[in-house]
Amino acid sequence: MKLNNKLPLLSWLKRSRSLFLLLLLISVTACKTLETDRSWPEDVPDRQIFVECYMENADITEVDQQVLEAHLIWIKRFYQGTILYRNGWNNASTMFLETVDNEQIKSELQQRMHKLGIVISCEWAQDNKSRNIDSSNIAVWGSAMSTAASINDHEAFVSKVEMDVEKLISGEIQRGEIDYERYYPEEDYDNF
Repeated sequence: MKLNNKLPLLSWLKRSRSLFLLLLLISVTACKTLETDRSWPEDVPDRQIFVECYMENADITEVDQQVLEAHLIWIKRFYQGTILYRNGWNNASTMFLETVDNEQIKSELQQRMHKLGIVISCEWAQDNKSRNIDSSNIAVWGSAMSTAASINDHEAFVSKVEMDVEKLISGEIQRGEIDYERYYPEEDYDNF
């Protein structure tokens, strides 16, 4: 009889041990995830640039750490892409620059693309209500960038985007004015 009384206790201890191990594993994984989220990728410009940009755009002196971390996650997504949109700024810029033959022009464009990426991502990562650049603008630029590379129109394209980004941020133009035809209008052919 004494053995029968101990069986439920042993069974409970075995289940509790499994539950404890599962909870421990989840906790360790969560800590590792937080650590990973706080680390800054080497292929993204310096984190401090984006912290300062966030502070300036939000016009604040005290940082809400959770809001800042969410902002920085969007910055990383811009540069590295996501599961749904794998072609982030890093990959798109690299593919674009690989099609430039002249090394001097390539170097100049690389610097301009670097600056452009910072300006675009700082604006795009803001709260939806206050940003002047949205995901559809970035998608348009990505498509037009491919066209620019294929027709060897690198410098003119980058200049157009730089001007449009400046105008978007200053409010001179609206997000909806950015479409593919703004950069590469469809040619009209007369049907005879």
